[in-house]
Amino acid sequence: MQTLRQLADISEDRFKPQGSYGRTGASWTAYVHARTFASARSSDFQQAGSNEAELVGKILGLEEQVSSNRDVTASLTLVSVGRDRDENILTSKNVFMTVFRRFGIDPRFLQLVKTNRYGLHYDWENLRVSYYIGTALYILMWSFDRATRKTRAILLSRDFISAEELGSLRRLLQLEVDKLHSPFLLAWVSLVHISNWMDSSTYYLLTNIRQLEELTGYGPYGRKKSSNEIPIDRLTQASKEIGYVQVNLANQLRHVTIGTAISTHIATRAAKLTDYAVEAYTQKCQQELEEFSSTIPSLQRSLNDSSAYVYYLQERVRSQNTVVYALMTHEDARINISLAKASKELAEAAKKDSSSMKSIAIMTMLFLPGTYFAALWAVPSLKWGQPNVIQSDFWWYWAFTGPSTLLIFAIWFGIHRWGLPWPWKLKPGKNNSGYEVLDEASPPRPAPAVGFYGLPPLPAMQPPVIYSAAPTSAPPVMSLGDPDMPVYSAPPGPDGFAYQPQPYGGQTSAPAAFAAPLNANIMGYGPQPHI
Repeated sequence: MQTLRQLADISEDRFKPQGSYGRTGASWTAYVHARTFASARSSDFQQAGSNEAELVGKILGLEEQVSSNRDVTASLTLVSVGRDRDENILTSKNVFMTVFRRFGIDPRFLQLVKTNRYGLHYDWENLRVSYYIGTALYILMWSFDRATRKTRAILLSRDFISAEELGSLRRLLQLEVDKLHSPFLLAWVSLVHISNWMDSSTYYLLTNIRQLEELTGYGPYGRKKSSNEIPIDRLTQASKEIGYVQVNLANQLRHVTIGTAISTHIATRAAKLTDYAVEAYTQKCQQELEEFSSTIPSLQRSLNDSSAYVYYLQERVRSQNTVVYALMTHEDARINISLAKASKELAEAAKKDSSSMKSIAIMTMLFLPGTYFAALWAVPSLKWGQPNVIQSDFWWYWAFTGPSTLLIFAIWFGIHRWGLPWPWKLKPGKNNSGYEVLDEASPPRPAPAVGFYGLPPLPAMQPPVIYSAAPTSAPPVMSLGDPDMPVYSAPPGPDGFAYQPQPYGGQTSAPAAFAAPLNANIMGYGPQPHI
């Protein structure tokens, strides 16, 4: 285990301190906020702020404040640091590692932070136990010293978690801040927060599925179809939306697993209290653990219900994927039919042109002999009314006719063999507006930048599902002339899929829809009176 702790590290390029992260027009500023509760019987709340450079000093001040109070039996200090979308920590490595080592968190967790690992992890080292919980919203890791009852935690929040979401997490801590004599407070708070977030985000995904059903006309919310044609761009957008929903539903199931691991861990700790408390505080630790454990059955039922509901939504979105695939195939067939009709019309027009050219050729053959002889009789070098018809200057006619004929055939042969080497028949280049430079000497045009945060890629198309029996929500079937090819009819739906999630408990929670809170915070909870 010591080898794993020594090898764990986070490289320097995974940190973005204020000096290197700031840019023109950015409002990012690192602040540290200290929050302290005087006692469980008082609602006194103090707050102070400092910049990133004073972070370590602020932590020392909080710990000295707690140590100087003899009534303190347990305390909690929590430092919140932001991360960007690439999981870069928005502070310097020196500051982060100083706080990390001072808090006594297991160094092996650095590898988990480096790889953005999800799930529950924990380990013991002497009198100290360390915990790590990774979710889509944040990484929460802390250490608990059973001798001093000090809980010291670091919260690494993602850039899309809102200030309201962080506020709901903080309020949960405030409501249960008197339960600091065991290491399970932060685990229980994280479990409740995951459960509430899943309820909100699952409902958000449900509204997206309903909008897809209204668009395609298939499913419980697809009964309002009034048209049979959907533009291809709307179907493309629907396909992207399906991919987004499928990924987030899979993420929901992953968080069900995380929540189940946390609840199981809390529920099975009663027999191992000596690992978490010294003898004088074993009873207090047991009392808090019993209060946490009493809520586990309800929270586990909520997780199980969320899991079943996610599986149900996955079936609904799979059916929409099949329908959208069928509609896109139908639209492609309709476009191909239109192209075939256009090709037929072009062929008919070409045939008419060919007939016209044939008529012109026939008329030319009809008049060519008469025209030739009329021109021949009109030549001044031929005197048809005299005994000597051919005059002495008739050779001029052949002197010009022969070379001209040869020159014309040579030009025709050259054009068909090598093409026209004229300036106006060049490759599209700088002299032709509207074209790119295609010659080898021209520099290649740079490829457009594609960011990680753009629209999600199109999902893999799947062939339509053929049911042996009609499903409960069967799509309407219409014939396109081929009795063996059923297709789904669908009207145009709403213009977009935007949805504002419903609040729960005064808070708003929705996945991947938050402005980045770029503040680094410290919150100190304590002291607690001796009980």
